[in-house]
Amino acid sequence: MVTITKFLTEEDLKMKICDCQCEKNLKVLFKEINESELRIQPNKDIKGAYILRNENIVARCEGCKKIYFIMTTFEGGLKEQYISVDSVELFEGSMKELRKILNEMYDEYEKELINIATDDYSIKILDKFEDEEKIITRYAYLNREDTDLYEDLIN
Repeated sequence: MVTITKFLTEEDLKMKICDCQCEKNLKVLFKEINESELRIQPNKDIKGAYILRNENIVARCEGCKKIYFIMTTFEGGLKEQYISVDSVELFEGSMKELRKILNEMYDEYEKELINIATDDYSIKILDKFEDEEKIITRYAYLNREDTDLYEDLIN
């Protein structure tokens, strides 16, 4: 299942990422997701699926505009969900440098199964495996409408 979140909050991550006073949201600029969805049998107590997801995220604080490289792990189902932030690194380069890095990261995936592009974002489905017990999906998301990231091209 492909799920895209355009903004992350302190509540989503279970921790504050940015030390600024006005952190409201972190705007997702790029994500690479490895997701395993284990199917749970309908005759069991829990209906649905159990998901394990590792994400490499590049996000910007909407308050102070600092850029963060974040790695997270999500594990859970319908009743219980756990998220851990495995690492956070502050990016100290320019927006132009960041755009080049993001485009290179996104373009390194040459043999995608599906490529979806709109004016606002692009998604590449990189791998998908499915059997009776699980679905494993790997995909990447690139935000293409962020005005700060593309400011020099707009003006």
